[in-house]
Amino acid sequence: MPENMRAVELHRDAGAYALGVLGAADACRFEQHLADCAACVLRVREFGVVVHHLAAYAHGLRPGCLPPSARWRR
Repeated sequence: MPENMRAVELHRDAGAYALGVLGAADACRFEQHLADCAACVLRVREFGVVVHHLAAYAHGLRPGCLPPSARWRR
């Protein structure tokens, strides 16, 4: 794979890295990329805020607590 294509792929991995869903080898490669890419460091931080809010939201809701209109959309 050409180097520039791999760089694009690495940039796309920021969200998956923040969610913790990359495999060990891909996470290691992405961490090496983070050492030289300020844009990805920023993206991971931004995704981290979203991940934090999603986790707090998920832990704060119980299925029976959803309003009826939200249950209809499932």
